[in-house]
Amino acid sequence: MVSMTTKRIPKKPDEFRVWIKYQLELRGSSFAQIGRQLGISRQAVRKSILKPSARLMKAVSAELGIRSEKLWPGRHAA
Repeated sequence: MVSMTTKRIPKKPDEFRVWIKYQLELRGSSFAQIGRQLGISRQAVRKSILKPSARLMKAVSAELGIRSEKLWPGRHAA
């Protein structure tokens, strides 16, 4: 069973996407809302969770109140 808390961020891609969606819902947000803010579709936001762009990583991280480096540690390796 996948933990839905912010203490353990899932590593598996499918679990990670579901976890992000759940965390957004807890905060009264959604992929669609982020898409509207950025002028893109909700599908583009949803797809970007697994192959994120810097712009979308920043938007999702800000919405969740979690540092981008924590959500996508491999993308911030020096």
